[in-house]
Amino acid sequence: MRGTLTATVLALSTAASAVPASVPAQAGPGRQGPAGSVAATASHVTSHVTAGSGADETARGEVRSGPGGGRGGVAGHAGRAKVGIGVVGLTSDQRLVAFDIRFPGRVRELGRIDGLQGDAAIVGIDHRVRGGGLYGVGDRGGVYTLGGAGKATKVSQLTVALNGSAFGVDVDPAADVLRVIGDTGQNLRHDLEGPGADGVRPALTTTGRTVADRPLTTTPVPAPAAPAAPAVPTAPAPALGVSGIGYTNNDLSADTATALFAVDTATDRLALQSPADAGLLMPTGSLRVAVTGPAGFDVHSSLRGGVTVSNSAFATLKVAGRYRLYGLNLLTGAVNYNYGAFPAARQVVDIAVRLDRG
Repeated sequence: MRGTLTATVLALSTAASAVPASVPAQAGPGRQGPAGSVAATASHVTSHVTAGSGADETARGEVRSGPGGGRGGVAGHAGRAKVGIGVVGLTSDQRLVAFDIRFPGRVRELGRIDGLQGDAAIVGIDHRVRGGGLYGVGDRGGVYTLGGAGKATKVSQLTVALNGSAFGVDVDPAADVLRVIGDTGQNLRHDLEGPGADGVRPALTTTGRTVADRPLTTTPVPAPAAPAAPAVPTAPAPALGVSGIGYTNNDLSADTATALFAVDTATDRLALQSPADAGLLMPTGSLRVAVTGPAGFDVHSSLRGGVTVSNSAFATLKVAGRYRLYGLNLLTGAVNYNYGAFPAARQVVDIAVRLDRG
């Protein structure tokens, strides 16, 4: 039976100082269910950002740089991936590109996105663990599978209109539902298969395939007023500026939990969104770079025997006028590696890291 765990900022802050850079993903008592409650503890969200880097680099507190990257000048341990990881990128001019995570300056064009129905642009992309397909969400709520040459095939439609100018898109690997957030605080959950389509999982809602969950906020929802106090609690203010999200533990095992992280470019920090449905953002720390535009974000899970053993976080951030690829530490929030800038003519605004099928 799939259960849920709770995550606290205290657990994260304790782990950040006590857990080494490379820690295996820990099995949990269950994964996130259809209702979307996030299961996370410090052990589950530990970031494997060093990919084999030593403790000496951690002690020096450097942000390392890749080819053409330049020095970063902010604290954190080295996070360069020593093995190539394939990435699909979405550019600002609606093209799909492919590149090795180590070399963002060497993108290969796959094709211009074509075939949208009722949408003018794709606003976010992600790989779906179940089946491995690449999905994209349109600015009018169309949901598409995206072919290798950029061919878009509409497979679904959000039943709640998007609200905002920048959006984050990620598929929950446990519940197999699409999460879409907006920079206005919008927080949506969409059933990719349709209500009860598999005959087992209950429908998310009886009125449509999309649920509008509680808006993103950094303030916990207040407790209901006591019967003797007629005043109605004020709803927390929505968090503005979140534009990138990513789930950890991208596998199909029922024995690993998953957690949702979000990049907030209004405050330049990384946060744990838990519970995901409640929209509560618990900051893990500052990015320590000045971001000037929406972010793209994804988490790569390394698998062994079909089970996640480590997670690595990557973000495309607009810094000093150019989009650049960075490695992030999920425990501290800090940028720990600058892989370099994307080509000026191919500014990558969102990324979908290829899935590990190990």
